[in-house]
Amino acid sequence: MASTYKRKDSKFYQAQIYVADPATGNLRKMRKSTDQTNRKAAQAIADEWERNERSVIQAGSDRGRQAKAIFAEVVMEIERGTFTAPAARKYLASLLELATGETLETWTLETWSTEWLRRKSRDSSKATMARYKSHTDAFLAWLGDDRRKRPLESVTPQHVREWRESLQDAGRAGKTVLSYVKDLGAIYRAAMREGIISFNPCGTAIADTDIGDSQERKPFTLAEVGSLVDAAPSEEWRGLILVAAFTGLRLGDAARLSWESVDLDTKRITLIPSKTKRKKREVHIPIHPDLLAYLLAAPVSDDSPAASVFPTLAKTPVNGAMGLSDTFTSIMATAGVSRGKPSRVFEEGQDKGKGRVTWEKGFHSLRHTFTSWLRSVGVSEEARMALTGHTTRESHQIYSHTDAAALRDAIDKLPNLKKSKP
Repeated sequence: MASTYKRKDSKFYQAQIYVADPATGNLRKMRKSTDQTNRKAAQAIADEWERNERSVIQAGSDRGRQAKAIFAEVVMEIERGTFTAPAARKYLASLLELATGETLETWTLETWSTEWLRRKSRDSSKATMARYKSHTDAFLAWLGDDRRKRPLESVTPQHVREWRESLQDAGRAGKTVLSYVKDLGAIYRAAMREGIISFNPCGTAIADTDIGDSQERKPFTLAEVGSLVDAAPSEEWRGLILVAAFTGLRLGDAARLSWESVDLDTKRITLIPSKTKRKKREVHIPIHPDLLAYLLAAPVSDDSPAASVFPTLAKTPVNGAMGLSDTFTSIMATAGVSRGKPSRVFEEGQDKGKGRVTWEKGFHSLRHTFTSWLRSVGVSEEARMALTGHTTRESHQIYSHTDAAALRDAIDKLPNLKKSKP
């Protein structure tokens, strides 16, 4: 029979009852606090607990008795006010293992982030994975060693807002901060799709992030592109600028362009940009007359189809000191082409924080230039997306098709550099 007693160092009565062992179904002694200071009330709780346990033992299969014993413990936890999310996962895991023999997998912020990165690595480019990992590591570092090991659902919208504010306070621009929060949101969306959690804490933070302070890239004018070509320090650099201006390829893809991607007979460049390499999305770009003239005259140092169009530049890193990006900045200075406004201006002695300074114009502006030229001569959005390889309009891309003639017509509409000179 259930009984109650009070310890000398406690004001609450303890209940001593006999409960069913989930593993054997046999009775075992259990002592728990009733959280009651009134003995009569404490005895009533103890009697109820024991009645629940006795009913578990009386009927049903072995697994049924064990399941009822687990539910009885859940009821006691609820009555004591100690039923928490970790407790719920513990009991659910016990029930699942009892019913199916399977182990319920539980995820912490750290373990699910690691698993998400592993899965994304199968179909994302190196550059995209570097961004994912950087943003994930930043969030886990902000959480600290203790909180990153807590359950995945322990993060609240308030936590995400506080993290976002810490990124902004460190000097990062709005679009950069938004990118961080969106990537965290992707981690939670993946967990929701698998039924691991039921709520994404990043939704409000994504919607509320201000990007008004972010730097907007601006395209070069036709005359500026001509000046850049004229200021190129080598034939390879002249060709690289032409390729970027008339294909919209990103710096890395343009510098590593191989002859096997260039078909001078059909006057077309075909390749899979590195950003979409895992998804094998090819772009087919007709060759503009100015670019064709360069390619026809360019020397081929290697008979291999995989030989680089720009053998020296292909071996040069994109970033870092003396990298392609820094060299292009020097070419802009030589050509007298302004970089435009910086994303941030610092007073003397001011802490620059962690956010990097960007400018309105740089090599990537040539991609904007290509897109701007296409738009200005009336090329349809469908054709522009096909030429640049943009994939933001997923349904549009899946259900629409652009033939080669339409793309050729789009390129033929672009201006010639020689016509821009006085």
